This record gives sequence, C-alpha cells and structure tokens, in this order.
Amino acid sequence: MDTKRTLLSLLFFLSGFGFIFAQDSVTAPENTQKPLSRAAFESGIFIDNQTVALPPTKTLEFVLQHRFGTIQNGWKDLAGLWGASNIRLGLNFTITKNLLVGLGTTKNNMLQDLQVKYIFLRQREKGFPLTIGYYGDLSLNASGREIYGTDYKFVDRLAWYHEFMFSRRFCNYFSAQLGLSYTHFNKVDSLSMHDALALALLLRFKVSPQSSIMVTYQQPFILNYDPAFIVRYPNRWIDAYLNPSKSPYPNFGLGWEICTSTHAFQLFLSAAPGIVPSEIVMHNPNNAFNGYILLGLNITRLWSF
Repeated sequence: MDTKRTLLSLLFFLSGFGFIFAQDSVTAPENTQKPLSRAAFESGIFIDNQTVALPPTKTLEFVLQHRFGTIQNGWKDLAGLWGASNIRLGLNFTITKNLLVGLGTTKNNMLQDLQVKYIFLRQREKGFPLTIGYYGDLSLNASGREIYGTDYKFVDRLAWYHEFMFSRRFCNYFSAQLGLSYTHFNKVDSLSMHDALALALLLRFKVSPQSSIMVTYQQPFILNYDPAFIVRYPNRWIDAYLNPSKSPYPNFGLGWEICTSTHAFQLFLSAAPGIVPSEIVMHNPNNAFNGYILLGLNITRLWSF
C-alpha cells in the first residue's frame, strides 16, 4: 500500500511539473518583446525643438534652419522678410539605430555647435508606453574676443544644453512630447544668469499621410545660486525666479510640416530669433503673446549609405 501511495504521489508530482512546463510553452510568446510602435514624429526637428526621431542607421542628414525678422514693422520690411534674419546649416549622421551626432554653424553670434542624440527606450505596441531619449548640444560663440572683457578665457565661449525627452504616439493622428532641459553659459554679463531649466511641450496633429500641424511651447525657469548676485541684484533675481514669463520669454510655435521618406519641410510662426537651443532658452527677447513673432522654416534632406 505504501509503495502504491509513493508511486501515485510521484506521478502526481511529475504531472504537476508537466502542467507547469506546458503553461510555460503556451505563455512564452506573450513574454517576448512587443513590436515597436510607429514613430511619434517623422523628423528630428520640430520648429525650434528636437524630437526623439532618428533617421535610419548610416544616414547623413542635411539641415537648413532659417528665421526671418519679427512682423512688428509691417510693410516696412514686408513683415520681417526683409529684416534681419538668422540661419543655421547643419549635418547629422546616425551612427547606430539609437545614436546620432551632428555639427552646425549659425549666423547670429557666429555659433558653432556639436550635438548628440541618444534613444534609451522606444514605445512598443501594448508594451512600454513611451520613447525616451537624450539630446545634448555644445555651442561655441566665435564672436570677437573683446566682448568677453579683460579676463578672457577660451572656455568663456562655451554654452551647454541637456534635455531628456519623453514622447508618445497616442494614435495615428496625435503624438506628444515633453522635454525637461538644463542650460548653462560659462560666462554672461553682470545682469544675466548662468543657468536655466526649461519645460517644452510638443504636439503633433497628423491631417494627411504626409502633413501635420505642429504646436510647441517652451517655458524657461532662470536659476542662479550665487549669493553675491542675489545680494547685489535682489529684485532682478526674485523677479526672474518668480516671474519666468519675463525676459527671457517663453517660446511659442505654430506650424505646418510636410514629410516624405527623404525630406521634411516645416513652415511656422514662433518667437525666438535664436536657433541653437541654449540661445532660445536663455536669450529670447520676444514675447509671442504681445505679437513679437517671426516666420521660420526648416528643411532636412536624408542620404543613406
């Protein structure tokens, strides 16, 4: 009897393992990595901001960014088309599916910049809900040495920009991205501050297979923890800290995007005359809500190798 009970117990135990293995074999496909969702954005540039989008691996991207003057002078300069303009030319290269590096040159302040973009995680269908990426930009002001004063050092020319981006494609017609950035200038004038945080919101409404409506808003928050500055300019520091809507003003953009497999064209209205992101955050003199807006355009072209 004991032998029979032992054999029955052993068979029951083994059958339990068989059931577990059978369950594993059935559920294994559900544990595999979910397929990637379609990209939330089709271009890595979105008006004045960056997105988590990257061109395919081993792709060279040419970038042209142009900003006309503000519309305030009306017909005098044809709503800014004949006014002072700013332009940036850049080249980006996608080294891997997650890593892009680039360089560019900008007219205003003779800025030369290096940039890098890396994607940590990607949105997946019925899986991870976001695409998360990092964007960094190092800019060098190549203007005359005299603007830096008598204690000039080469590092005075440098400014840094770091941003973490969180995007999601909610459906075929709507995508959004939230960005949190930190900007630092190595040297500023006596009434300016070295550091700023900023929040950026990007909204994309797809209206046809190739075109979309774009909306952006970026709000800077100026930071300065230098006690000497706070003591010397208490009102300036408190005003900038508690009222970030004052200069540098937030940047607002509204535009139209047309994309193909190798081109992207964006035509928009925005406030900031700068193009390099550190300039946009720290040195935007235009308040869009008071009508200080300008016409801008971005053009990109891709070549695969």
